[in-house]
Amino acid sequence: MIFPDEYKSVGAVRTDETLSEAHRELLRRSTLATAESDIYFLSQYLLLFASDGCAVYSVTTDGEGLFRRVTSLTRIAAGSEVVAYDTLVNLHNRTGLVRLAREFCTDVVNTVIFKSVDHHLTFVHKPDMGTMIEIDVLDLVPPDPGWLVYMIGQLEGCLLGELGVVFTHNILDLRQFESDSAVFPCFTSGLRGRYLDSEEITEPATLFGCDISKMIIEERFSDLNYEFHNICSVTSHAYSITKPFIARCCQSERAGLIRKNGIDGVVVHWAASGYEIADALRSLVNKIRKTRS
Repeated sequence: MIFPDEYKSVGAVRTDETLSEAHRELLRRSTLATAESDIYFLSQYLLLFASDGCAVYSVTTDGEGLFRRVTSLTRIAAGSEVVAYDTLVNLHNRTGLVRLAREFCTDVVNTVIFKSVDHHLTFVHKPDMGTMIEIDVLDLVPPDPGWLVYMIGQLEGCLLGELGVVFTHNILDLRQFESDSAVFPCFTSGLRGRYLDSEEITEPATLFGCDISKMIIEERFSDLNYEFHNICSVTSHAYSITKPFIARCCQSERAGLIRKNGIDGVVVHWAASGYEIADALRSLVNKIRKTRS
């Protein structure tokens, strides 16, 4: 897959000539040691919009200053291989653009050109979702959706899209534990059972909660005989950890990068904001990419 890291490295040429005529002209200019062969210093790719279609080139340059001499010009795709997406997009949503490009690629089409809302351009050549990092979102329900799943869904198209990440959901459904003797931490879940934050707990009692829930029940009901099932996504075995993950915890001191079962993950506070979630995921992705490079 070729997907420029930044759209500032993508230049564009528009001409009334055909693709074949424009191609010959570009090759002619690239052999000249004159200003006619110069290109802006940031340009690594060139999009050609001709009268009968589009082409995509990679460019190498030499020299100093804002405009530099083209030393090589390699055609990546042209003509029927290239389509231009006709709706304006957010170029920073890299995961979304790879997904979108895959929808347009066929046995013939292998490249999709995109234009942003501010009319900058980029392209995806031979889109491959396999280059994306899969991250498991560990959460529980109800309420449904869980807060972490909900927030990441809100952020995917903006702050998180640039990370090149695909999110999967690893959800613990607390409804499986409902019973008359079940004790849950909070009444907002609406689960059938009793609630630690609003009731007098009597026997028989089976607490489904975390370390903090256990501390609360032992402090408030010190003589109570109860069973305890840890459902914390960080400290329990309630979740199967098979890939990099993000989890949330009510103990803020646990926030940050962790490893569980030998797998990299990151923890945010139970009520983390969008900025905190985005920063945490960026740290995790940077660590994963550094480890894999």
